[in-house]
Amino acid sequence: MLRNEILNYTDSNAVYIQNGRKMLIEKLINGDINKVRQLKDALLLNENGKYLVFYPYETRLLLYYLGEYDELQYYINSYDDNTVKQMELKIKPPADNLQSTVLATVRKNKTNIESDIQAHVDNAENRDFLTMNLHYLIYGKEYSDVTRESLNTDADVFLKNHPDSKYVDYTRQYIRYKFATSKWGYGFEFFSGYGLATGNLYNSFHGHVPIGVAFDVLYKNWTLYLRDYIGIGTTHRDISVHGTVWPSATKANTMVPEATLGYMLPIKSRLHISPFAGVGGLLLSPTESQKSESYYKQVGELDNFAWITGVNMDIKLGKNKGNYAIVSYNEEAFWFLRIRYGYVMSNINKLYPGLSGNMHYLTIGIGGQGRRVKRDL
Repeated sequence: MLRNEILNYTDSNAVYIQNGRKMLIEKLINGDINKVRQLKDALLLNENGKYLVFYPYETRLLLYYLGEYDELQYYINSYDDNTVKQMELKIKPPADNLQSTVLATVRKNKTNIESDIQAHVDNAENRDFLTMNLHYLIYGKEYSDVTRESLNTDADVFLKNHPDSKYVDYTRQYIRYKFATSKWGYGFEFFSGYGLATGNLYNSFHGHVPIGVAFDVLYKNWTLYLRDYIGIGTTHRDISVHGTVWPSATKANTMVPEATLGYMLPIKSRLHISPFAGVGGLLLSPTESQKSESYYKQVGELDNFAWITGVNMDIKLGKNKGNYAIVSYNEEAFWFLRIRYGYVMSNINKLYPGLSGNMHYLTIGIGGQGRRVKRDL
């Protein structure tokens, strides 16, 4: 009956591999290197298109332990995507402690293996690679003899000494694991403060309270500030404009669109000063609700080109540790408090005779900046 056939079925190859791996664990623990070599060779002879005897990680560690460096290099150099696909189709070894046992054995014998590589591998490139790769394979957070920093140092030294090595791609992809912050970054700010005109503009308009939003585009220490400044105030006197009179004590908007370029001067780790200069405009007008009335439509808008300069003081408030990102989920980002002084130099007198002057503003804003962090290959 099929039931009995199923119950009595045994796969001799699977049993052979399972028992061989068990024996290998025992011999590794006992330090019987000759028996380990015999078992490894015997098991690999049984490997065919159907069965996988060792996982790639186990194979590499065993070859290090046995000092079979030529075979190890051949194995590494011939390992590719096609090899991986073939392995995925094979029947895998049973779950056991072989991997952890051979890892512990190689870690225990790390110094002896390093000395053996120096003594028996003649080519300097291969010798340096095998030593570096050994460290990579035995690295782990619980193992203090090899750290991420020491691995990166090994990789940097290898790449410097052997820039044309066939192992360059392997080293960069698997061993060297450094991150670099992008030269480009982005930020935003919400702000308010106070603005005050000079000259005849001062006599025509009271000071105003602005609200606004800004977007920063960063490149290295340079920042392009794109700002939308809307001040809310009132007229100070009757203003003759566009053939009519803009009455005193009525609401007035002061708008300053701005594109300025600043250079960051780091004063302290949490304090940056950024002088800036650029272009923009100074636009004075009734409010949007007033413009719905025909009289204020006639008043219209007083707009003109302006040069803008000033200085930012950014105070870092802390790194962005939330579940939301400023630029990217892999980023170096922080929140900041920004105090900004700006001086708007207008040419309004050329367009509207009788009005002349410039404008000072001081704003306080809160925002964030971030740069993407990516792996440095």
